[in-house]
Amino acid sequence: MHTMFRALFSICLAICCGISLTAIAGDLASDVRKGASGPDSGNGGYLEVGGGLMTYTSPFYGTPEGNKKDEVHTELFVDISARYQYNGWFVEVFSQSPEEFTLGYNFYNGSNWSVDLVGLSAHEEMDEDTSKDFRGLNRRRFDFLVGPRGTAYLGNYIVQVHALKDIWSTHEGELYSFKLARHWQVRNLNFHAIVGATYRTQKVMDYYYSIEADEATEKFPEYTAPGGMSYIFEVGATYPLSESWVFRGFIRSVQLDTDFVDSPLILDDHGEMIATAISYVF
Repeated sequence: MHTMFRALFSICLAICCGISLTAIAGDLASDVRKGASGPDSGNGGYLEVGGGLMTYTSPFYGTPEGNKKDEVHTELFVDISARYQYNGWFVEVFSQSPEEFTLGYNFYNGSNWSVDLVGLSAHEEMDEDTSKDFRGLNRRRFDFLVGPRGTAYLGNYIVQVHALKDIWSTHEGELYSFKLARHWQVRNLNFHAIVGATYRTQKVMDYYYSIEADEATEKFPEYTAPGGMSYIFEVGATYPLSESWVFRGFIRSVQLDTDFVDSPLILDDHGEMIATAISYVF
């Protein structure tokens, strides 16, 4: 499976080479909501800040604290969409993206595709300070992954791939992802859809979802996780309420394969989210 995703990454970059568009890439989830065909081609940036409401189910034990299978949670959140670039260096923040915060450098733009070197955290801290549910379990630290990100804008489609490796010696594992997005403009209303797949190598899965012998209990029996796949499906809409205010909403589903679900730290093979937000454009 590891070899397959290396091949997939190479194939996707090759596809990007065949498209006659020039673009400097950005976060896919943000770009597709804007109906982008090649944003942020120079220095500068933008900032949008607002508030939103989300209702969701989580398949992860302890996230949020006291979480149970199929339990519905409703929370307010701060909605931020921001990007700033200077001489190729950039920072991206988008609260509605699976990759909420990304640092990077755009090091190549061909006539039809773009590649960035990016760094991001893909997994949050898991210990009793973040959730009392983790009491008695070994601490799992958050990671920081670095690697290439390739993006192509194909008319109304956006393709984005990541090939990332942990550089903080958290788990020394790798993550490979592929996402395909499309947007439809209906007057001032922009609809979008995203499908994607992510593969985590055995080192990543083992660090976060295995149960070691020294922490095993009747509730958390000893378990060794293999590498595993997850999938994302999303549909949503963006509507400018005025020159200064924008509305966003989406429905997202995350599916986990059996390599996740077998872990005592996973409650279910899926999670769903519905979110809406209104933000001010600076």
